[in-house]
Amino acid sequence: MTIEIADRLVKLRKKYGYSQEELADKLGLSRQAVSKWERAEASPDTDNLICLAKLYGVSLDELLATDEDIDTIVEEQVKDNKDEKKDDKVEIKDDHVVLFSKNGKKVTIDDNGVTCYNADGTVKRHEMDVPTAVIGAVEATLFTLALVAYIVVSAIFNWWHIMWVVFFIPEIICSIARAIRKKNANHFNMAFLASFAFFFVCWFLPIALHNGMPYLWHPMWAVFLAIPAYHSTVGAINKALGKVDEDEKDEEKEEKDNEDK
Repeated sequence: MTIEIADRLVKLRKKYGYSQEELADKLGLSRQAVSKWERAEASPDTDNLICLAKLYGVSLDELLATDEDIDTIVEEQVKDNKDEKKDDKVEIKDDHVVLFSKNGKKVTIDDNGVTCYNADGTVKRHEMDVPTAVIGAVEATLFTLALVAYIVVSAIFNWWHIMWVVFFIPEIICSIARAIRKKNANHFNMAFLASFAFFFVCWFLPIALHNGMPYLWHPMWAVFLAIPAYHSTVGAINKALGKVDEDEKDEEKEEKDNEDK
C-alpha cells in the first residue's frame, strides 16, 4: 500500500471519529491490522476495502486514488509481499515447538512450559506448565521444612555441624518427581543421593548415635562410583527403548551446526 492511501485511511477514520480499536471491531479485525494499514506496512484485502468504502461513504476509486506511477505501486506491492514472507512462522521439533515473529521475537513451548524471548535473545517471560510448577512449589516447601528441621534439631541436640545433610533431601525427592514427569530416569539426581549417603553414614550416624560406630570415610567413597554406573545403565536402557537424551540431542545439533558452517 502507498503512503498516500495509508494517510487517506487515517484521515477518514479520524473524520468519522473512530479509534483504531473501534474500526477494528467493526471490521472484525485486530487493532494491529488497522495500524499496519495506516503505516503502509500492509494492504486491506478486497472485502475490507469494500467495507471501508461503505463505512466512509466513498467509492473504491476515491478510497484508492493515488498520484503515484505504476512502477512505484508495483515496488510497494513487492515490498508488502516480502514482508508477508517474513511473517510469523512455526517450527515443530521432536521435543518442542518454536514460534518466530518477523520482528525477531520468538516463543518456545516444551515440557518445561512456555518461554517468550525478546528480539535480542533475552528471556522476556517464562510460564511453567502445571506439573513443573507444582514440583517447583513442592521443592520450595521441602527446602523450607529442611531449614526448619535444621534449626530446631540443631538447637536441641547441638548438631549444627552435621544436620546440614538434610538439605540434600528436597532435591532428591523432587528429582524423582521430575524423572517420573519426563519419563526419563536420567533426570534423577544420583549425585545428590550418593553425597547424602556418604555424609550421612560417614559423619552423621557416628556422631548422632554416640555408640562408638566407626567412621567409614575410606570404604564409603565407593558410593560415588554409583553415579557413572547409574547413568550408564539408564543411558543403555534409553537407547534400547529408542529414547534420546537431551545432552545427545544438543551434541547432534551442535555437530549439525558445525557441518552447516
